[in-house]
Amino acid sequence: MIYPMNEARDYLLERAEEYHIAVKWAHLSPITPPGSSFEYRSVVMNLDWHRPSEIIFQFAHEISHVIHGDKGDVYYYHACYTGKESVEYKANVGAVKLLIPFYCQDTDIQCVNSANFMQAFHVPHYLSSIVSEEIKEYYAK
Repeated sequence: MIYPMNEARDYLLERAEEYHIAVKWAHLSPITPPGSSFEYRSVVMNLDWHRPSEIIFQFAHEISHVIHGDKGDVYYYHACYTGKESVEYKANVGAVKLLIPFYCQDTDIQCVNSANFMQAFHVPHYLSSIVSEEIKEYYAK
């Protein structure tokens, strides 16, 4: 199933509000990645990103940085993946955890598919085991 960007965006905006995170949507250069700041509890998203299909996962990723208290000036979505202990990997895992409830809501477990989730939100392939675990955990509740 393809999820409309507006529904996913609105869902994430609600999560950001719950965590008191300000969100700014800006028209920037198509190669300017989104960023976040824990200090200012804010996220800046690029409406003109050259791969618009990635925006929802980027948004969840940036929210995750702020939720986890990742300190530093600004974290960028496209920083290098440097292993499971990296800040960027942990933000990607956090993004998956933010999006799983949206993806699974009102859906029977037999209809949920981790590959479809990854395709719908353009989740990096190295997170496939995390996606599967998080889907199982969601339905175990």
